[in-house]
Amino acid sequence: MVTLKDVGELAGVTATTASAALRGKDYVKPETTQRVRDAARKLGYKINLSGRSLRSGRSDTITFLTSGIEGDYFSQLAMCVAEEVHKRGSHMLIELSRYLTDDNDLSYTFSDGIIAINASRAVDILKRHPAVMLENYDTSLPTDTVNAPSDAGSRAAVQHLITRGCARIGIVGDNRDLNNPNIIPGSRDIRMRAAKETILAAGLPFDERRDFIKSSWSIDGGIEAGRGLAKKGKCKYDGLYCLNDGIALGILRGLAGDGVSVPGDVRVIGFDGLSQGAYSVPTLTTVATDFKGMADTALTLLMRRIENPDDEFFPQTVNVGYKLIERESTAA
Repeated sequence: MVTLKDVGELAGVTATTASAALRGKDYVKPETTQRVRDAARKLGYKINLSGRSLRSGRSDTITFLTSGIEGDYFSQLAMCVAEEVHKRGSHMLIELSRYLTDDNDLSYTFSDGIIAINASRAVDILKRHPAVMLENYDTSLPTDTVNAPSDAGSRAAVQHLITRGCARIGIVGDNRDLNNPNIIPGSRDIRMRAAKETILAAGLPFDERRDFIKSSWSIDGGIEAGRGLAKKGKCKYDGLYCLNDGIALGILRGLAGDGVSVPGDVRVIGFDGLSQGAYSVPTLTTVATDFKGMADTALTLLMRRIENPDDEFFPQTVNVGYKLIERESTAA
């Protein structure tokens, strides 16, 4: 049977260094890690996960906990997290919070830690395990949080429309439940507020009752909103900021169905940077969240807690960066 010692000898390093390289430890030089992995592949070395877990007390497995993986947003984010987990020599499980019960919390005893998004049903579980939350705006939770650049990105999106000459800007994606004041404000509220403030700061008109446009956060919601805005081939706005790319893609379809030209009559910009926007007609200008940065930051914060179980850390909140990707939907 091939051993770590064999792998190390072929790669010209010690068995300890070979082990660290295969586990993705960042203190091992990249070229050394690659040499060790090449040696392991050549020799057919297989990591004994159960044996390693018994020795270290860890499984080198991270659980990605989410309410669902439907849609491009969650799948794109999950892929970035999986890639970062793999780079660190670990494995990732995907668990859907909708199926959680008090009886199946045992599944998390196999994982070293949890990265969670949109998993409000799992709050008690997250308190009992090393965990990091994505897109969490409940400051009462004792977990580290990594959020999208909702404030800065929204301001950049609206400023882009203003730079393109837009003077009547609508904000699409208001799905607030005004009958439930107990809902914790989230990315929607931050994006709406930042966009409104940017419009007003530019001296442009904005009326919340008129210019916050109702829509669910989906392509279907955007289509419906677009049809409502398109009247006999005209739209009262010359710029639309959609709070996510799904809405924006739907808006493009809804406006086109009634003869409104994008960007001829109205310019449209979205938020997230989903891959679908590169293939729409017209292609979609968007504020692209740094998904890779979000995943890397989340793993760094999580590993700090996993590797130092006896230390107490004050919860951190990190907002990742963004990139404004200009495409046809806001062309001059």
